[in-house]
Amino acid sequence: MSANHRRPPHDGQARSCEEAGGTSLRSIVRGMIALMAVLLMLSAAGMGLLTTFLHRTALLIDDSVDGVRLAMELQQQMTQYNRLSNLALASAEGSLTSAEDTGPALEAIVARADRRLVEVRKYVGSPEEESLLREVEQRMHDYFASRRALLEHRATPGEAIRTSSPLLDAAMTSLQDFVDKNSQQARAATRQAAAWDSAANVLSIGVALLAVIAISGSLVALARCVHSPLAALERAIERFARGDKTARAPATGPAELRSIAGVFNGMADRLVCQEENQLTFIAGVAHDLRNPLTALQMKVGRFDPTGPAPTAEHARRANDLVARQVARMDRLVGDLLDATRIHAGRIELKLEACDLRELTREAAELFQPLSSAHEIIVSIAAGPVVARCDPSRIAQVLNNLISNAIKYSPQRREITVSVGEDRDRAFVTVADQGIGIAPEDLERIFEPFRRVGASRELVPGVGLGLWLARRIAEAHGGSLGVSSAPGQGSVFRLDLPLAEGETGPMSPSARAASAPRS
Repeated sequence: MSANHRRPPHDGQARSCEEAGGTSLRSIVRGMIALMAVLLMLSAAGMGLLTTFLHRTALLIDDSVDGVRLAMELQQQMTQYNRLSNLALASAEGSLTSAEDTGPALEAIVARADRRLVEVRKYVGSPEEESLLREVEQRMHDYFASRRALLEHRATPGEAIRTSSPLLDAAMTSLQDFVDKNSQQARAATRQAAAWDSAANVLSIGVALLAVIAISGSLVALARCVHSPLAALERAIERFARGDKTARAPATGPAELRSIAGVFNGMADRLVCQEENQLTFIAGVAHDLRNPLTALQMKVGRFDPTGPAPTAEHARRANDLVARQVARMDRLVGDLLDATRIHAGRIELKLEACDLRELTREAAELFQPLSSAHEIIVSIAAGPVVARCDPSRIAQVLNNLISNAIKYSPQRREITVSVGEDRDRAFVTVADQGIGIAPEDLERIFEPFRRVGASRELVPGVGLGLWLARRIAEAHGGSLGVSSAPGQGSVFRLDLPLAEGETGPMSPSARAASAPRS
């Protein structure tokens, strides 16, 4: 089918899918999945980072709150210790027993303060906090030591206030600094958590927008570069099925769809070409059947039942003409039947071990008397060339090849037929010095109903002989090929598998021709 029968794809669709033309559908799907996977991974990574940071922030705030709580408890214990020690000093002047009874209570307060200091140390998270905590611990111990000394020397309350108040104020100030530091850390962590929360919201919105854009773009790309070519392919197939033989699918979209479109277009071209060949074949068969029928009709019309009887010579020539035309019609019908069997896969082979030298010699001897203008030279191997084949079918192939060599060599006399072995193959070649075949037609001559070049005008026929010959060779596990050049003749080569360990039947003529002869 010519290229002008193919309809080009829509320009807009071709432009939209221009880049997808070299991309496979699998690659497109993989790209979409990869894009979705990247978006999901970004979302998961963002959520993971945000969760981790919020968790760390929550721990930091908890530590800061616990540190503030324990520092305030230390302040309360310092205040309690100061009040109780002042009462002890005040009562020391009137009742010693009362002063001594306060000693265990004061020691219990100091012990609780030490335990709180140990607990506070668990929530220290920075060198600055560690420094502040050491300062608090040192000043508290200084205050407690000063108070113990005052209690032991039975100092007056006024002296105690003057001596230990600066130490108490310093310890309380350090505790307040520690509280302020933890409060600042908690507020900073809260602000940073709020900032991360805002960033997470922005990230979530951005990822959602990217996902919407990616999904929308993917759907649009699938619709334009996959669905549209599929719909166009479906319409082309439907139009072709309805009888529009010019319907062709546009080769657009992913590589798989382009390949399907190419396969469909090639199939459509072959079907149209086959239909044209069939019409040509029908016309050729009708023409080839009409010629012998016309000759028979004319010859029969010359016999007048009421006239004189024809002479013996006239009757002989008439009988020869009728015999030739009937034989021609029989060959044509036989080729048609063989073509039908091969198309249906019902070609029957009766295999046996055969010496190809004998089959080749018999084919050459059959055609030698039919053409006095040609000399058929036979060159055969010295020993048997045994192939397992159907002798009648191989004879049909050889007859076709030699007959064609005679037909297509109108001005040259020599036709060489050779038989031999090449490794594990037996071969027969038929070489002529005829009109030759153009390089572009070397394979086309083996197509059914195909007749190329000058042969269409020089030789009658419908173009089934070589097609049948190749199919018969292939059915035997062999091959049939040709080498040729215009004006230099052609060489057809039939290859068949050798029969292993078998000796073919040989007629007396075959045994007498064991040596090469011409």
